[in-house]
Amino acid sequence: MSKKGYVFDLSLRLPLDHFELNLEYKGSARMLGVFGVSGSGKTTLLECIAGLRKDGRGHLSFSGEVWMKSEERLFLSVDKRRIGYVPQDHWLFPHRDARGNLEIGKQRALDNGIDFEATFQRVVEVLELETLLDRGVDRLSGGERQRVALGRALCSGPQLLLLDEPLASLDGALRRRILRFLIKVRDTFDLPMVVVSHNPMELQALCSEVLVLEEGRVLEQGIPEEVFRRKRIFDTAKDQGFENVFTGVLTEIGERTVTLEIERGDQAIRLRVPKVEGVVGDSVIASLASDDILIAIGKPEGLSARNCIPAQIEEIEETESRQFAIASIGSSVPSFVVELTQDAIEELSLKPGIDVYLVFKTSAVRV
Repeated sequence: MSKKGYVFDLSLRLPLDHFELNLEYKGSARMLGVFGVSGSGKTTLLECIAGLRKDGRGHLSFSGEVWMKSEERLFLSVDKRRIGYVPQDHWLFPHRDARGNLEIGKQRALDNGIDFEATFQRVVEVLELETLLDRGVDRLSGGERQRVALGRALCSGPQLLLLDEPLASLDGALRRRILRFLIKVRDTFDLPMVVVSHNPMELQALCSEVLVLEEGRVLEQGIPEEVFRRKRIFDTAKDQGFENVFTGVLTEIGERTVTLEIERGDQAIRLRVPKVEGVVGDSVIASLASDDILIAIGKPEGLSARNCIPAQIEEIEETESRQFAIASIGSSVPSFVVELTQDAIEELSLKPGIDVYLVFKTSAVRV
């Protein structure tokens, strides 16, 4: 199936306890993110797509195939939708080891013409599961369970992968490690994914489009880095862990830090960031919190902060509880969001078009 065939067309209505899920979406994003606070309808949407909820009204089609059309009483069962579903609590079978869990969907894969052995080996390699195969579920860590659950979904030969809060139960360091595996899955398998998360950073790193849900309705949709900096979304995104996300290439590796080039050419931009595993030439995803950045109207000297990059103010925005500037730093790098106080904006006379410097510590960058 070509990427052009990955199309969602849905219009769903479903009464819930405190509101009605009532949303419409048409799109062809290969990596679709669904963002919202707890109780906004994110998991319910996934369950409708998966075919786990039969009480909804409307229609739902994927890649031209109709999965639900209530007015014609058409409802395609879960097994016929060929979906790989990874719920938030993993749902591993405790009486099977890791290998046994990966083989749960073997028959379904074979019935759909999938070369299971080749798929199994590919999944084990990408998710680095070789040493875990004979280990019981009770001997797996949280991150290992997540990888096995993801591998089990992939081994069933799905045409669509649904991930419900894949990193929510993990601590910061483990979350970044598992995020690396999700990126590998995205880049290795020709497979569309829908990722539910309340963490904006994860969706920026993974997805090409995001839907923001509020009480069962689509509040905003679009490119993640643009959606999360919109005035009516930014406060919620910031409270849920918004960070500026960008990519770069390792150009120098030191004992404790590495140099990351995020803009090439005559106006190359290089950052000093914490040490990360890799070699020169590797691609790296990094993030920087909006309130870890200082703005200077002249190039500062004598600072302990190692990163000082020229930028230009694009916009000054104000929400109910925050003020922030959007600053452009290069043609191939997403604009940075910088959180400021009103006093700073007034004292520095910040406004669109002003040239500034963005200053931040090496340790502020997550890689």
